[in-house]
Amino acid sequence: MDLASERKTGQTGKRCEDLIKLAESIFRNHGAGLLADPELGLLLTEYEKEIRSTGRLMEELGTFADCSGCAVRAPGGCCGAGIEDWYELPQLLINLLLGRQIPRERPHEDCCLFLGESGCRLLARHDICVNYLCDRITKRLAAPDLDHLKAQAGQELFAGWQAERRLFHILKTHLSISIVYS
Repeated sequence: MDLASERKTGQTGKRCEDLIKLAESIFRNHGAGLLADPELGLLLTEYEKEIRSTGRLMEELGTFADCSGCAVRAPGGCCGAGIEDWYELPQLLINLLLGRQIPRERPHEDCCLFLGESGCRLLARHDICVNYLCDRITKRLAAPDLDHLKAQAGQELFAGWQAERRLFHILKTHLSISIVYS
């Protein structure tokens, strides 16, 4: 089955499925050790703080309702089937380290595997999912609010990048696991 067929039928791609299994295996076998790393612990705490700050701001500005409502009402848009294939191992593993389970069931056939009734079911999201704002939102928000939201999204992405860098380092130097993006 090709990727287009997988997206059309709402099936998770083999690559995504394999990455979820790998993230769960690493977490099961090494999660406690990863969480015991003081630097990674601080970076994950900061990342979660920035994720929650972005979420609060999106809620205040009404963009959270816009995005989650649109995703559920108009499948195939920003959160369409196949978006889950953009995710890489570090983002999936960080979700597990932050205490978030990775969904395995797709609630809507034409939507991303990670989309739930009220938005993304992951805590650590792909950079496009954090940063992208559709025309409807950019036209609705006042310029200062849009700038504030973009700045906050940037802070979240930077905190995530820092946590990923530390995670890469630990995986490579302590566990001999190298991550190669495909």
